[in-house]
Amino acid sequence: MGMDVRPPLLRRLRPGHWFALDCVAAVAVALVWGGTLLGGHSDAAPASRWVGLLGATLLAVPLLLRRRWPWVAFGLGIPAFGMSLATSVVPVVPFASVPMALVAYSVAARGSRRAYAALAAILVAVAAATVWNGQWVTVLLPGAVVVIGWGAGSLRAQYRGYAEALATQREREADALVADERLRIARELHDVVAHSMSVITVQADMGRLVFDRKPAAAAAALGVIETTGRDALTELRRMLGVLRDTDSRGVLGPAPGLAGLDGLVARTAAAGVNVDVVVRGMPRPLPAGVDVSAYRIVQEALTNVVKHAGTPTCRVTIAYGQDAVLLTVTDDGRGGPPGPGGHGLVGMRERAALCAGELRAGPVPGGFEVAARLPDGDRW
Repeated sequence: MGMDVRPPLLRRLRPGHWFALDCVAAVAVALVWGGTLLGGHSDAAPASRWVGLLGATLLAVPLLLRRRWPWVAFGLGIPAFGMSLATSVVPVVPFASVPMALVAYSVAARGSRRAYAALAAILVAVAAATVWNGQWVTVLLPGAVVVIGWGAGSLRAQYRGYAEALATQREREADALVADERLRIARELHDVVAHSMSVITVQADMGRLVFDRKPAAAAAALGVIETTGRDALTELRRMLGVLRDTDSRGVLGPAPGLAGLDGLVARTAAAGVNVDVVVRGMPRPLPAGVDVSAYRIVQEALTNVVKHAGTPTCRVTIAYGQDAVLLTVTDDGRGGPPGPGGHGLVGMRERAALCAGELRAGPVPGGFEVAARLPDGDRW
């Protein structure tokens, strides 16, 4: 059941609503100023009164244009505002600063560098009006109101730019997370499928060769294929279940770790490679990420031995250091540099990097060796 989240009232207003509010404000400006001046509530000279009235009334027009054509509104408003300041008609001057401040806000909120030209025009108009009539108090205060309006628009533009940059950054981070998740899934699938299919291929090939001469050996090979395929299918179901529903992890069982190394050794032996496991140091529980990565690195290394080494034996050494676990898989096979186009060594290096560890793989005298160091203490 989804929540009905409604935006704030101001966010629900459409452009037509805002334009209607600007029309109401423009009419109010004309009526208030016209009524004040025509009613004789100002002690200014008639000429100044009519000039101030004209300037103040003209400021009602930019209110109608400031949202769609802010620069046109500013171009019409700044002379009218300067005219009202120069005449210093009270109460026209205090009221004139309000619509001009709104126009200045609209210009500055666009975020263009030309907004500073508008600020310069406002300051020039205020300075000229001050020099013209010498009443700096009645000029500077309305001018300050307009500058504040421009400053509010500039802050609005900066906030909008920051929000857009933040949204772009979040989008990039989300894309990066999706890419990392795709790589993780691909790595898991590669580890499961590559090892299992290598064992199945070797056993199927052996069974085909001895099917007529040694039916018992062929039947044993089929048994290994069945067991390996079932284990691979179980792991694939666990992975797909986790992807579909995070609550299914407990039902589908934990991810493999070094505790399940015996099963991996048995499947590798069934593929024709006997594995000698040597444990040094005191075994201890490893963090889940390190444990899975250690298991997958050993699994991929053994898969490479089955596929490429051409040797019946290899050795896996697990050494528990003070703050790291050291893994070494050594064979006495053909050796040689890794072949191009494979993803096994790349996946092992990525797994080691995820644990802030390091991995080395290459030929050694008499064979090939994969060595990894995976920190498991507080320092990683």
